Amino acid sequence: MTHSPLRADAEFAGRIALVTGGAGSVGRVVVERLAERGATVLLNCFHSYEAAKQQVSALVDRGLDVRLIRGSVARRAQVERMFAEIAEEHGRLDILVNNAAAGSFVPFEEITEELLDRTYATNVKGPLWCAQYARPLLAASGRGGAIVNVSSLGAATTPANYLPTGVSKAALESLTRYLAAELAQDRIRVNAASCGLIDNPVGRLFPEFEDVRANTVAATPLSRLGRPEDLAEVVLFLSSERSGWVTGQTVLADGGLTLLRSAMSPTPEPMREPAPRSFTEPAPRQKPQPAPRTAPFPPETPATPETPQTSRTAEAPDDDPIAVVGMGLAIPGASSPEEFWRLLTDGAELFVDAPRDRWDISRFHAEDRRAPDKTYQRRSGFITDFRPHEKLRAEGLADAGLDHTALWLRHSLHQALEGVRRADGDRFSFCVGYTPDGSQHLEEAYVLGHALETLAEDGDEAVHGPVGDALRRRFGRGGEPAEARHPHRVGQVAMDGILPEGTRLHMVDTACSSSLYAMDLGVRDLLSGRSDVAVCGGSFALAPSGSILFAKLNGLSTGGAVRALDADADGALFSDGAGLVVLKRLSRARADGDRILGVVSAIGLSADGRGKAIYAPAPAGQELAVERAFERSGLGPDDIDWIVAHATGTPAGDEAEFTSLAQRYSGDRVQQVTSNKSLVGHCGWAAGVVSVIHTLLALRHGTIPAQYRFSRLPDALAERATGLTVPRKPVPWPADGGRPRRAAVSGFGFGGTNAHVIISEDHSAVRTGHPAALPAPLDEDLVVVGWSSQLPGSPSSAEVAAWATGDRDEDFAPSFGMAYPVPPFKELRMPPPTARTTDRTQLAMIRCMQALDEPVRELCLSHHRTTGVVVGHTGATRNALLYKSRAYLDEIRHVVAGAGEPGTEKFTTRLEERATGLIAAPTEDSFPGAMPNVIAARLSNYFDLRGLNITVEAGEASLLEAFDVAGSYLDFREIDVALVAGVNGTALPGWNDEQGRRPAEGAFLFVMVRRSLAEERGLPVLAVVERSVAA
Repeated sequence: MTHSPLRADAEFAGRIALVTGGAGSVGRVVVERLAERGATVLLNCFHSYEAAKQQVSALVDRGLDVRLIRGSVARRAQVERMFAEIAEEHGRLDILVNNAAAGSFVPFEEITEELLDRTYATNVKGPLWCAQYARPLLAASGRGGAIVNVSSLGAATTPANYLPTGVSKAALESLTRYLAAELAQDRIRVNAASCGLIDNPVGRLFPEFEDVRANTVAATPLSRLGRPEDLAEVVLFLSSERSGWVTGQTVLADGGLTLLRSAMSPTPEPMREPAPRSFTEPAPRQKPQPAPRTAPFPPETPATPETPQTSRTAEAPDDDPIAVVGMGLAIPGASSPEEFWRLLTDGAELFVDAPRDRWDISRFHAEDRRAPDKTYQRRSGFITDFRPHEKLRAEGLADAGLDHTALWLRHSLHQALEGVRRADGDRFSFCVGYTPDGSQHLEEAYVLGHALETLAEDGDEAVHGPVGDALRRRFGRGGEPAEARHPHRVGQVAMDGILPEGTRLHMVDTACSSSLYAMDLGVRDLLSGRSDVAVCGGSFALAPSGSILFAKLNGLSTGGAVRALDADADGALFSDGAGLVVLKRLSRARADGDRILGVVSAIGLSADGRGKAIYAPAPAGQELAVERAFERSGLGPDDIDWIVAHATGTPAGDEAEFTSLAQRYSGDRVQQVTSNKSLVGHCGWAAGVVSVIHTLLALRHGTIPAQYRFSRLPDALAERATGLTVPRKPVPWPADGGRPRRAAVSGFGFGGTNAHVIISEDHSAVRTGHPAALPAPLDEDLVVVGWSSQLPGSPSSAEVAAWATGDRDEDFAPSFGMAYPVPPFKELRMPPPTARTTDRTQLAMIRCMQALDEPVRELCLSHHRTTGVVVGHTGATRNALLYKSRAYLDEIRHVVAGAGEPGTEKFTTRLEERATGLIAAPTEDSFPGAMPNVIAARLSNYFDLRGLNITVEAGEASLLEAFDVAGSYLDFREIDVALVAGVNGTALPGWNDEQGRRPAEGAFLFVMVRRSLAEERGLPVLAVVERSVAA
């Protein structure tokens, strides 16, 4: 439909209306129709802030006057602030619609005090506070005003499992009558609008919805369910002069359901439900935001995410955990989960020399381990027989030159969503474990750009001559600018057109545990009500420089095969790989009829803190992750049947992991322990989700596959193996009617980023464990209590503050220079060789921490077990880029020689001098010193912080994403202190340039805590941080 310009005589012309919970199913329609009929509408929301901003933007684009005002009606102080803003901006108010709602669907026996308090805070106290503060503004117009409280049929009837919400709505209707009498002297009318069962995304979550729908339609004389528009029109009627002689009443729209006609009549002929009429134009691509799937209360209640919605209370959360409903992958030897299962059962030899269409291994290999810029191992696990999903072919993208990581992710996404029910308006999260160092396309983009820039010094004719053409042919994958291959761009390409616009994209880097941390972020988005569906996993593609750097740690297998957990293990081999799983709340998955592959019972995270070296595995940190998983799930070692270990085949790493498992799994039962890396290799940033899919397949097939390429445990491990066994043959794992089958998946990343995930089968008789994190009430401000910076020229805090506020005209220098000024040992307690190979971003973070005010730094150190680090960073680090330049020198020489152009020696000499002059040959410290995830891990390691550490990537919004992620962990009480940073150490030309802008180097560190901790420590509050600042 088209929208005609607003007329001056429109019904609500000149009126100012406030709609609380305006981003929900019913609230959205009320806001739109009030605005279409001439009102200035103030849309209030709290948790759905980003969705509301999109909603407001779309309405404003249509010429409607809609404005956003944020605040929780459940918190009186925020209500007071909200109305103070309205008074200052508008001076009056004509209409107040109390639409925000909270509720849970719980049995009578599980009603708790906390649940009642939370429900009443929003449904009863919130409208009361709003009415109190609105009264003078409503009276100020001189013509009175209207208050409409949105109620529910459950206030007068008794739907099952609805007692807390129904009783609160009954109280709201009683409050309506009292307010009507109280405010009548100011000519303020107060009424309630109520409705029967509404057919919307929340309504379709009602248990056994199709049966409920059929019974309700049969009992309703008008023979259909309600629609959001039905209730919205009652609200508009009560807001208008058409109801000018109506006050203190509840007006119910239920199609005649409460007439009870069918209860006292013979069985009638079935009446067909009429086809729904179109009430509004098709929704824009920014989908309407339904109430969270985590709040399956009867859908006649206009559900808005005013408070965190959960289907269970904090005391009894175990009935609605997170379900896995879809999976997809691409790994060596398998382009689907089914093919992966065949590999697990039949085995295969998958480690090969680098295929020639990827790179010529002879240019990067040397038998001598001491050879600079070379790897001693030719073999890895490559995806060589990839069979793209049919939808990928139909899109024409299977051979379109996509970055390998984006191609495999998109393939996995199509695969994982097969058979998964999706509803219009569903909100998605796409959470991907990823590193810019895991993309051959990105690596070649930089190498090509650097080479052509150097060649350009010989003139444009050289760039466009035979040598330039030969370089572009060889590095064809790098044809696009490097910034087009940055992680957030890869994630966007992978999901574009498959997931809806507005999908929350998280690109997370914790090294080899990244995809498990991505799952954790998806779980939090589901539990907090930010998303209805989360797709989580990781992607990684081999590239030459990574193999070279890892070889300098002597961590690669010498024999060219992985033997994880075996006495003959001699190292790891990395592999290409991508995998995704689809997550929903269990109640939603069951209502949708999805196939439930497993249940996420818990995710335990930890950081190693201080240790021998940042790359040395630490059993204590790994044990802490296991301990936290047990704490969050309410489970113990005797509840676990099988552990899919991280075990990569490095003797030291396997021993550390087995030691931690033996320590924590010391119960009475025997646990099987296996690792899939002996078969498919180490899929890097996708390794964790590959192991989760491994687990889900075993649940489906009722068998724990044998450990591949295994003969016996090392003697040192065999002595500690009490209760742990590595199976040489498949182990039957049938379903047990008395208890759910459970397995645990471990993932450990360089820098000490640990994750331990417990996966259970969906078991109707016995609890599967608590949800993966216990939702904490989001009733406390997150505040910044300290900050520091490190910028070129070492400006003071006062100078930086002046620059940030615009009081300083002059910018700081764009770069720290060719060499970062490494502090003396008394200031930076790090071995000089390590410091020289550590990227400037990591060193700058340490200096930022040291520069914090003493009370703030002491706060972090005194809470070291619960202090987390979240860093926003874009692209590869400077050191990583410079190592890539060194790694490709022989390859470039070969390409230039093949071009047949005389006089190229100057170019190759110049290129070599720059590559070797800017950074020394890599050593054992170089790999961790160059990794983006270690920017965060370096703070944890140096200051012994053990909460968690994560690097996130969102382009220029990376710092905002870091605040958003850190805020989620604070909200869930996962950590008490968050160190949130934004850092860039790469001002190299042609790398991070976007839209013609060259980035400057620098680091900023902020300390964020919950307000109560700041007040307890007497720290000043510098700022209050809004949730979802980066969504």
